[in-house]
Amino acid sequence: MIVEWVLPDDLSAAGAARVRVADDLRRRGVPDAAAGDLVLIASELAANAIRHGSPPALLRLDYSDERVRVTVSNHGSASDPRILDATDEAGHGRGLAMVQSLSDAMGWDRDGERLDVWAERAVS
Repeated sequence: MIVEWVLPDDLSAAGAARVRVADDLRRRGVPDAAAGDLVLIASELAANAIRHGSPPALLRLDYSDERVRVTVSNHGSASDPRILDATDEAGHGRGLAMVQSLSDAMGWDRDGERLDVWAERAVS
């Protein structure tokens, strides 16, 4: 089962992602621990899409029996996403490291100018 939403083209995208993902996961009975991680993952990927890419950004949840994959697609920048080793003093740059720590797998794919950044987590 796949569910998709177009995200707002501004900084409210992260909040919109949190609300939509949390509501959908709750309706499908995803356990709270997994749902909390997936909401944070979706929020961070949405924020990065708005901050580093060009609209429109699309949020997609792909459900299988034992996992959920969160993908955010947009027309990305020329460079691939990078997981930074941010210091405690850094004001930003920890997002993809957090996504990596909360997910079982993550990555990104390019199709022309479109960039898909994804992360998946077990839910059972």
